[in-house]
Amino acid sequence: MNDAVVVPGARLHVERSGDGLPLLLISGGGGDAGMYADVVPLLEKSFSVITYDRRGNSRSPFTDPGASITPARQADDAVAVLDHYGLERAYVFGNSGGAIITLETVIRHPDRLLGAVAHEAPLVQLLPPDSPERQEIEHIGRLGQAGHVMRAYAAFGGMTLPDPPRMFLSPAGQAVIAAGTHLMLAADGLARKITRREPDVMIRQLRNAELLMRRELPAFCFDYRPDLAALAATTAPWCLATGRDSTGKPYSAPAHLLSERLGVPCQEFPGGHIPFMQHPEEFTATLAKILEGFEA
Repeated sequence: MNDAVVVPGARLHVERSGDGLPLLLISGGGGDAGMYADVVPLLEKSFSVITYDRRGNSRSPFTDPGASITPARQADDAVAVLDHYGLERAYVFGNSGGAIITLETVIRHPDRLLGAVAHEAPLVQLLPPDSPERQEIEHIGRLGQAGHVMRAYAAFGGMTLPDPPRMFLSPAGQAVIAAGTHLMLAADGLARKITRREPDVMIRQLRNAELLMRRELPAFCFDYRPDLAALAATTAPWCLATGRDSTGKPYSAPAHLLSERLGVPCQEFPGGHIPFMQHPEEFTATLAKILEGFEA
């Protein structure tokens, strides 16, 4: 079932399927509901699964081009989705930028949560300025702000892979990927003018690169610091999580640091940054076990 949920400044594309306790899945930067396509059929056997395209991404257009995209605003969007379905409380899983939104939901709306899992939130502001993890994201941010959006997006994509191809790591390789991406998007735009078909998941997400690099990356990684006192005092059951293949990545070290500071568990998922795509069956089993633990 697909729905549209109107929130301040945007109209959200929302999908819901399955029965059981509600589980809201929040995608990271550049992604949309399609990121979870492989695990929804597995999770809906036990949960009522809700996914959505975050504001300004894919099928969730801004109704106000200048609308806020802050983590706090997007935590309110997540609750608006629950309100749309009349759900008092739900489990929430957020990945990457979606994990930052999850943390804000833990802070702002603890009474709406059955439990929350923040998987690999890139909280690089918690790291020292000279840390390699922080410098990697800052380099990607500078590329995006300088107008090299697709080069930055290629570097961002390489960062999310446990063992990225060398092409994603060099400026020359990133430039080649960027040029190919521009050609692919142009060809898709021409084809859709003729066929009127909807873009596929990959094209949708590539078209989110501008928003990610120009606005979301600065808002989430450079301007945002979580309220640690509020996280420590929350009444919501929640945990952090990282992938077993993500050691040394910009979204792994901050999670473990936050876990140590707050005494909150940091659970381990299979794979790297996107286990729901890399290892859907293992991801589903791991997430279900964590959520069951919140009930104990």
